[in-house]
Amino acid sequence: MTRILVYSHDTFGLGNIRRMIRISEALVERDPDVSVLVVTGSPMLHAFRLPPNIDYVKLPCLARDIDGSYGVKHLDIEFDTAVQMRSQLIRESAIGFTPDVVIVDKKPLGVAGELAPMLDALVSLPNPPSIHLLLRDILDTPEATQAVWKAHGYHDAIAEYYDSVLVVGERDIFNVGEAYAFPPETREKLFYCGYINRAKSLPAGLQVQRNARPKVLIHAGGGQDGPALIEAAIGAINIDGITRGFDCTIVGGPELGEADREKLSSAASRLHDVEWLDFTDSMGQEIAAADLVVSMGGYNSVCEILGYRKRAIIVPRSYPVREQRIRAEAMDKLGLLKMLPLEQLSAVRLNQEIHLELSLCNVVNSRTARIGFNGLDKICDRLLGARFVPVHAAVTPAFRGVAR
Repeated sequence: MTRILVYSHDTFGLGNIRRMIRISEALVERDPDVSVLVVTGSPMLHAFRLPPNIDYVKLPCLARDIDGSYGVKHLDIEFDTAVQMRSQLIRESAIGFTPDVVIVDKKPLGVAGELAPMLDALVSLPNPPSIHLLLRDILDTPEATQAVWKAHGYHDAIAEYYDSVLVVGERDIFNVGEAYAFPPETREKLFYCGYINRAKSLPAGLQVQRNARPKVLIHAGGGQDGPALIEAAIGAINIDGITRGFDCTIVGGPELGEADREKLSSAASRLHDVEWLDFTDSMGQEIAAADLVVSMGGYNSVCEILGYRKRAIIVPRSYPVREQRIRAEAMDKLGLLKMLPLEQLSAVRLNQEIHLELSLCNVVNSRTARIGFNGLDKICDRLLGARFVPVHAAVTPAFRGVAR
């Protein structure tokens, strides 16, 4: 079997781990002789239904607050100690698994450089694996991203360890290499895969329930930074009272704080025809059943909404990184969705936008057909098609810079 090791640090929200699990599923679906080991610190991986041929190693959880600061989530140990533990687990798991392919999500050296021992060990093997970095379409502002990459030596790491940099986005929407002033050596390894279409076919025999009235889905991803959106949504729903002409489902998210969960779920329970869910591992089914989605602007959320070709009101956060805001602005300009900045969010404004979007739900947005949602296919082609000759092997320079 082809062994693929997937690393996802995932200290905040559900976005990274959901994306890496979907990629793992696609690799197994493409080739039943693929075996995937996911190494992650996500506290939520156990909540997802993993298919055969995928297993995981759970690292001690790290925490990242909304200010971007790191810490230890559960254990009573210092941050440096937790990183050392994680680094050792990552290295030993990789050596024991002996992967043919390695996929690293977002951070070329992991959190606080925890991947360096693994990478050094793997490239020293007689038959080293091919190693690939996966980047979402947008990281942060150019200034912030360039500063972080310079401070951590990421371009040097890419030159030393990586065969390619897979960008799950489109160059025409956001040119990663140009926007972030990547050096030529890194740009040579960039490969734009297109967006990941998370709109999966529903299980056989499962029918999406269509109501006589329109349905609005409100969710805030993991939920840690979602209270403002959910509170405004509950207020917006309450404005219409019993005259409201739509049903609603609100998904709080697994990382919504307990105090906020109790307060918001209680408020939602007092509204007619409003369903509250703490969490669902079937978000695709919820989106498929909705006429309108109100959501924050994370990569996965936007891809899933556009993949199901739903109208959407996106409320992006702008802090501590502006990734969501940049993405929402770009896609709003293309007419793919409606952006409502968090700074302008209110119950009255959201109520108005919901009614406007529901009045347009019978309008099919043809622009979505021109967005490249073939990210999963291109990643599978890249990793399982023509085999890479790792840059670490004894090969001529012609094999370097495999991505154009």
